[in-house]
Amino acid sequence: MAHKEATVSTIAESHDRRITMRVSSNTSYELGVAALNRQQVTQVKNLEQISSGRRILTPSDNPATYVRVLEVSQADAGNTQYAMNRQHAMASFGMLEATLGGVTNLLQNARELAVYAGNGTLTDSGRSAIATELRGNLDELLGLANRTDGNGQYLFSGFQGAIKPFDDTGSGIQYFGDEGLRMVQASASRQLAVNESGREVFERIPDSGGGYQSMFKTLSDLIGILETPVTDAASKAAFSSGLTTAQGNLSNALDNVLRVHASVGTRMKEVDTLNEGGDELNIQYKQQLSELRDVDYAKVISDLTQQQAYLEATQMAFLKVQGLSLFDYIR
Repeated sequence: MAHKEATVSTIAESHDRRITMRVSSNTSYELGVAALNRQQVTQVKNLEQISSGRRILTPSDNPATYVRVLEVSQADAGNTQYAMNRQHAMASFGMLEATLGGVTNLLQNARELAVYAGNGTLTDSGRSAIATELRGNLDELLGLANRTDGNGQYLFSGFQGAIKPFDDTGSGIQYFGDEGLRMVQASASRQLAVNESGREVFERIPDSGGGYQSMFKTLSDLIGILETPVTDAASKAAFSSGLTTAQGNLSNALDNVLRVHASVGTRMKEVDTLNEGGDELNIQYKQQLSELRDVDYAKVISDLTQQQAYLEATQMAFLKVQGLSLFDYIR
């Protein structure tokens, strides 16, 4: 009877031991798998860092640095957009400068013709020939005043870039634009006008007799004077007076165009200065972003090599422990 009880006790102890070993084996297995998973996750992350070139892959990697990266990235994107705006502005300025240069040459030619027309040896036919050349100048001036930029926007129509600014209504050339200026954000704190008001350039010209007169009327009046025959003292006096007025108005028109031209040149120089500052900011932002998010390849590769060694060692230890646990379970 005692032997039987001892046998039952031994069986129970063996059963308990097996249960204990089973629980211990399960715990060991779970811990081993968890360790392997951690090593693999870390290894995968380092591989992703090497592949992407980025040290911070998700906000949880380093929240403060991630936010700073976003801030610098946004500032960098803004700086890039300003650079594009300045590029478009320079294209418009180039068109303005070329057009105003054409207007300047035309006015200089008209003024020279006006001076030559005062030559007392000229006949009515000679003055009429000058008037014909000036009519060509007038047509050319209208074409320059209605010139567009590379995007189809009129240079001298004010805000209304799609509106043709000048047209001959039959009673003279009239302005149909406004006095607005189209502004471009050239930097975070600077806007620049990329157009000019046609009224400011072509119409608001100080008149010799007071007030203002447009270039178109000045040329038209000069043409009319030259086409009017000089037959007597009165017509000769009218011709002389009209010619003097035209010469003065042409000089005023030329001064006005040169003023506007200088203003465009000033803006172009400012864009050059802003470009230099923008280039410096671009370098700074790129350096900051590199320092904040770029991966240190030497360090990550070294870490990856160590992690591979750790993973292999963990795998070997896991297999060894599981082998012993299985042996103990069987025993």
